[in-house]
Amino acid sequence: MVVYIVGAGPGDPKLITVKALEMIKKADVILYDKLVSKDLLSYSKKECIKIYVGKKSEGSSQFQEDINKELCDYGEKHNIVVRLKGGDPYIFGRGAEEAMFLYERGIPFEVIPGISSTVSCPMYSGIPLSYRESNSAFAFLTGHEAEDKSFSINWDKLPDTLVIVMGIKNRAAIAQNLMKAGFSPKTPVAIIRNGTTLLQETTVCDLSTLGETPAEPPSVIFVGKNVLFRDKLDFFEKKLSLIKGKEIFVSRENGEELEIMKKMGAHVFAYSLIDIINIDFKIPKLSEYDVIVLTSATGVDRLEGIELLGNKEYYTIGPKTEEKLIEKGIYPRRPEKYNSKELAKFMMSEFKERKKILTLRSKEAPGYLEERLKEFHDVTRVDVYKVKMRDDVPEKKNFDIAFVSSSSNADAFKKMGLNAKIIVSIGPETSNGLTKNGINPTIEADNHTLSGMLEALLDYLIGCDNFDKNKI
Repeated sequence: MVVYIVGAGPGDPKLITVKALEMIKKADVILYDKLVSKDLLSYSKKECIKIYVGKKSEGSSQFQEDINKELCDYGEKHNIVVRLKGGDPYIFGRGAEEAMFLYERGIPFEVIPGISSTVSCPMYSGIPLSYRESNSAFAFLTGHEAEDKSFSINWDKLPDTLVIVMGIKNRAAIAQNLMKAGFSPKTPVAIIRNGTTLLQETTVCDLSTLGETPAEPPSVIFVGKNVLFRDKLDFFEKKLSLIKGKEIFVSRENGEELEIMKKMGAHVFAYSLIDIINIDFKIPKLSEYDVIVLTSATGVDRLEGIELLGNKEYYTIGPKTEEKLIEKGIYPRRPEKYNSKELAKFMMSEFKERKKILTLRSKEAPGYLEERLKEFHDVTRVDVYKVKMRDDVPEKKNFDIAFVSSSSNADAFKKMGLNAKIIVSIGPETSNGLTKNGINPTIEADNHTLSGMLEALLDYLIGCDNFDKNKI
């Protein structure tokens, strides 16, 4: 039995290390924090126990003691326990405290480093920690002292380049302490919020105005003249700015990604091309099945009032459906790629014996999933809703970019006479729907979500040899 204290990285799930991902896949138990990307948890094995301890880690040392005890208890009962922490476990993450607790009780442990926000957030903002002609030292600081006040920062002995985490609340006091220690009031400062994610936003000020500059957590504060390199070395936020001023059609009406695109400066036209039509269906006896499959959030909504039995195996395709099920206390399994073919392949790899499977679908959903599963299992399909093209047609027809998120939307996009210079497809099934309608998708997302579509678009735009953002 071993407890692995694992760094999950700064926010972008793709910044996880190979070894960390390896342990997530092998874990019998995972205890994870608030800032850990939920996408990483989908790599865990079927029987893995997942425990959210984020609320505890935000509280006092008493809650940290609860986490320590849980690590010890699970470590004594299971072969591989993963304590998954945002960033790096040993950089202001209490990972060393947890390791010490395990050591004192004879529980074997290992520590797997993670990419820390102290390093990655400045880098993604175009700010180097060191530059040969600029600085030869830097320091990482926590923005608040330990609760027992057993140590304090010696402000007079700090180098001139600082990275401060958990410092937003105390930023005015931090600025005052640095200026008293001899830092110039004009020292450049960058506040990097939501670093390495699509929501990253950098605000530049100086020490004299740091205290009054609007800022919210989670943010990293960088202090030092290397902030001045940002104009030339910023690659990430420049990429995010490529859609600024562009007219983007999105074939859905809600989702945080729409707000992200608006914050990037895009003119977003969010319009669902299809209506969801409730249909009568016979309520299945869930107790008669081993496995229940829901492939859309709408499908979950249609089961309102029906008790989802906790002793069944649940499978789904994407994170939105997964979130809906988790709200109901159900923790489903899902493949790494979000489409029917990958789901069928994933389920077939996990089942070692014949199963009775119930799929709850849209009437228009292709039958590939059921056909593939029927080769080795007993499968019943129940259609719980259908879709139809909306009667009202958008007045605006032409866009710079269009996000098409289903084959039904692909049909409606064509029939409504909509056009875009760049068409982004959410995945293979939607691409097939577009192609059948005589539309060649410009981009197909690897990650079949709206966030994945946005990432794919930005990568496409930055990688175009002849790209001129003023001509889209």
